[in-house]
Amino acid sequence: MTREGIASVVFPVLLVAALALLQQWNVFRDVDGRLFDLSTGLERGRDPAVVVVERDTVFESSGPTRFGKLDNALARLGVERIGYLDDRPLPTSETAVPILVGAAARRIPGTDAWTMILPPGTQDSGSLFAARILAPSEYGIYRSQSTVLPGLDGSIPVFDAALAGTPHRDRRFLVRMPARQSIPVISASQLVAGELIRGELSRTVALVAASDSLKGTLSTPLAPGTRATSEAIFRAHAIQDLRAGRSASRARAWEAWLLLGVVGLLLVIAFRRTDPKRLAIVVPVAANVLVLGTSWLALEFAGRLLPVTALLLAPWVITFQRILARELRQDRRLDSVASRAVQHSIHRSALREGARLPEFVEPAGRLAGITRSVLIGLCEDGSLEQVSAHDASLDDLVVSPAKLAPQLRKLRGRHVGRDATQLVPSWNTEARITWIGGAEQDLFWLFAEPPGGRTGKQGHLVRAISASFRELFRWRADLNARERQEERFMPIDERVASAISLVSTESDQIRRGFDTIETAVMVFHLIGSPLHANAGMEDIYREAELAVADTSLAELLAALTELDPVRIEAMLQDLVFNGGEMRVPMRRFGPSQRVLRVAAPGSMARGADRVIVVEAIDISELHSAADLRKAVAMFIDLQLRNDLEAILLAADLAKDPRVGPERIVSVVDRIGEAARRATGRLDEVAGLVRGETRDLVDASYPVDARKIVVEALEKTAELAEELGVLMDVAMPALSGFTIAEPRALADMLEAMLRVVIADTPQGETVSLRLEEQDARSHVRISGGFGVGFGRLVWLLTKSEDQSVGEYRLINRGIARTAKWGGSVSYWGREADGFGFNVNLRRIG
Repeated sequence: MTREGIASVVFPVLLVAALALLQQWNVFRDVDGRLFDLSTGLERGRDPAVVVVERDTVFESSGPTRFGKLDNALARLGVERIGYLDDRPLPTSETAVPILVGAAARRIPGTDAWTMILPPGTQDSGSLFAARILAPSEYGIYRSQSTVLPGLDGSIPVFDAALAGTPHRDRRFLVRMPARQSIPVISASQLVAGELIRGELSRTVALVAASDSLKGTLSTPLAPGTRATSEAIFRAHAIQDLRAGRSASRARAWEAWLLLGVVGLLLVIAFRRTDPKRLAIVVPVAANVLVLGTSWLALEFAGRLLPVTALLLAPWVITFQRILARELRQDRRLDSVASRAVQHSIHRSALREGARLPEFVEPAGRLAGITRSVLIGLCEDGSLEQVSAHDASLDDLVVSPAKLAPQLRKLRGRHVGRDATQLVPSWNTEARITWIGGAEQDLFWLFAEPPGGRTGKQGHLVRAISASFRELFRWRADLNARERQEERFMPIDERVASAISLVSTESDQIRRGFDTIETAVMVFHLIGSPLHANAGMEDIYREAELAVADTSLAELLAALTELDPVRIEAMLQDLVFNGGEMRVPMRRFGPSQRVLRVAAPGSMARGADRVIVVEAIDISELHSAADLRKAVAMFIDLQLRNDLEAILLAADLAKDPRVGPERIVSVVDRIGEAARRATGRLDEVAGLVRGETRDLVDASYPVDARKIVVEALEKTAELAEELGVLMDVAMPALSGFTIAEPRALADMLEAMLRVVIADTPQGETVSLRLEEQDARSHVRISGGFGVGFGRLVWLLTKSEDQSVGEYRLINRGIARTAKWGGSVSYWGREADGFGFNVNLRRIG
């Protein structure tokens, strides 16, 4: 057996032995007794086997013959024995019922033997007397009684056992005292007066006690907090147990050792091939339930009180020992495998150079909507240093550095900031200050509360950013100071050790696996620090002349896209608050054309997942599909254009007066008009076919909705003027950021306007509204004569291949709008007009 195997057996054996010794030294005696009281106190009552007879004042004043009368009365009622707890004259031979008298007993000095103190003149009648003693209380509670006492010439019977008439081998037993057990108490004067019928007390014994013996003087399980139980009642319960065969005794020492040994052995077997941390609750609880059930069965059917407390503690103690032993072994495993994992982690840019971490505080704060902030460094001499600032400075503080430094020291190490509005009253807004860690010095971030306060999304994001900086600084301190790491290291679960081993042995393979991905991927931390780039993304960095480890997320997007910094910040802010993804056309580097996909998990603002992924998707394959579409469209264009030109030529000939009647001219005019309209639409199709491939990609990023609506109006103004339709337009003077792809949104709005304008009678008005709310942008277009709603649904729900004209563009736009996180609704009714409602996401 290995050393660990031997230890897994030896230590539980030692713990079991310690519990057994504590049990033998009566350490758990009171707890076991209280469990015994709880169990027996709930038992049902049984038929009384003992009657308490009170020597009342009427009986005591009835003369010297009163005892004989009482004996005869009890004999007539059928009692089997009569026991006088207090002194009385020697019984006469007038009755055949055995009469027992209680006598005092004392221990013989220097020995364990006892002797009874008999009244003078009764030495020859010792068999009529029994020792009137009570077993010592257990922590103030009387719950046990003796049956015999050791004497010089043999055992001395105790009053309770002698009156019960049942031999008992144990010298000490536990008295069951159910709350529902009835102990009749009858006055002696009633019995002498013959108020009970003959034989009414058959199969019982009588305990005759003076009034003083019926006064409450003992604390028993019936009333453990008060001295409410009399000596006579306590002895009556003991006699009841002895006569009913319900007395209980504690387990002997060897029985306790054996039971604890069995429990310890079973627990060792249970933990031998299992994880003690997984079973840290299940096994002890199951063992405790089994112990309680077994203890109740032993008490109920064998009259034996097992070492319940020790048996209940054994599973928990052994489980804790097994967990502790597993953690000690885990420490040794971690020491051997963690160093290689540390080497992989230390190469992260934010950890490799701790001095660069403060540079990420300001841009990360702006993403969270913080308008003012100051990063304060606390030097060892108590002076304050402004590390960085955004629209603020250290001079805004109204408190001197000497007074502020002690407050900052109290804040050091706390993960919850405090209100700092009084420190910067010139900001005219609520402010907070929080500790974010530090490398060479402790850093404190003083910032203006973002809109929504601490409970809004921005407040949650600020706390997540602060926690990220604290975590990064702590990691760097632990990884760069190995001695401190060992001092502060805490044992962890074996699964963590397996995870570290996996990282250290397979990280290179995982990195190479990332390099085989076709798309270029870059993973960023929430604060904008780069975490990992695969080989494809590293090639793009080289083409763009960027450094992988030193380029932040915002800098990368500015270099690879045509978005300005304001739109980049708005896009990232929306991503970290709401999660999801956005697709942005990427600048061209080399022969390939790509689109950037920027994505973040939905739980970002709650701080659970703090990463942002940038993926460069090569759309070169889409070029092939576009070329095929272009070739097909050109073929259709040429063939159909020839046919239409032939129709036009025929129409011109038909219009010659020499050819046909005058009424044919109007029909031919309509044919020509239709042909010209078809030719115009072919020109539009040709323009779409010749568009850039990047326009075919479903992209979405922050755009100016007002600008797009204005462009759609300009393109449809000529049609409205030609048909004599008026335009009623309402839109804000300035527009924020709406998530969409500008070309696709413009095409859809233009098609909607054309449909409504073409259906509007001359002189009527088409309404266009652009409304921007906090989180949504709405474009509403309405007007026209109207079309049945069923017909409108049929036109807009057909597949793109089956749709025609502007309805095809609208159908395509509806599908794309859903990908942007928006929606399109429409309505219509004949003679009542129809319209469209475009609902888009807005982020600023």
